Amino acid sequence: MNVIIMAGGAGTRLSNPNKPLIEVCGKPMIMRVIEAVEDLGAVYIATTIRHSSIIEFARNHGYKALITGGKGYPEDFLEAINRVGIPALIVPADMPFLNKQLVRKFLIMAAYVMAPMITLMYRRDEILGFTGISLVRRIKLDQGIIPWVSLVVPWSKELLNINTPSDINTAQEVCENMSQKVF
Repeated sequence: MNVIIMAGGAGTRLSNPNKPLIEVCGKPMIMRVIEAVEDLGAVYIATTIRHSSIIEFARNHGYKALITGGKGYPEDFLEAINRVGIPALIVPADMPFLNKQLVRKFLIMAAYVMAPMITLMYRRDEILGFTGISLVRRIKLDQGIIPWVSLVVPWSKELLNINTPSDINTAQEVCENMSQKVF
């Protein structure tokens, strides 16, 4: 399976286009995501030419940088999938607490669903949200989109996506709580 880490966003809410390189718990977010998925297959980091620091990070760590057109998330998503092939697991680069257990749970649940694409959603306080995690088995466009089925799990810290300064503060609190746990 190919694994595509989406790392081409503008990062406008944090005023940092290299958002995936922000450290959370002493490590760049993107590295924490890589550790959660690297055992699943070839890892590609999809970004744009404007993200030279992310391109450099990928190359320095032995990962393939996919330079996409930067036209927007849906366009870059399809471009990346078309370039690396399927099946492909797509994950965002800004989920610092994503772990192997959650990814495997998603893939096991997805194994029971026969759809071209399966996405992972969460439920938090009766609100549904997208995680950005998807498994694409077939590229079968229907009116310009890949038909999909969504799997819904309860929200947990592993699904925290960093987009705002408030999210960074939440992540730092999680780090502090993790470091205070006694085993």
